[in-house]
Amino acid sequence: MFIYRLVTPIDDFDDLMALPDWLRDAPPASIAWALQAVLALYDAAEQVGWRGDMRHLPSVGISPSGNDHGPHLVVKQYDNGATFIISSDPLPWADAQSSVQAIATAHRIAPLAHPTAADIAEVMTTAWS
Repeated sequence: MFIYRLVTPIDDFDDLMALPDWLRDAPPASIAWALQAVLALYDAAEQVGWRGDMRHLPSVGISPSGNDHGPHLVVKQYDNGATFIISSDPLPWADAQSSVQAIATAHRIAPLAHPTAADIAEVMTTAWS
């Protein structure tokens, strides 16, 4: 995961989507990616100067150049608004606008949902019949 601390904080979020909205109908792989992005920021906190606080919930953006890059997570720190961008792919535009960069190994998160009580009951019913 690539983590960038931008020189100039982002204050215009018009092209971004609030993380809860982005996750609302997201497939399990997207949810796993969001968790990996937050954990990558945590892992690189000392290198990039993130103190673990957020001004508001993160947002998600898609690379403005329309290339094949996946989404990127935007996190604003609760200080002077330091802005961090986290992506699975290198982002040349973020690199050009950042003062500090770091690379963190993505945590392995299987994009699977936890079983529900109904799932367990179905398995138990099938196993005993």
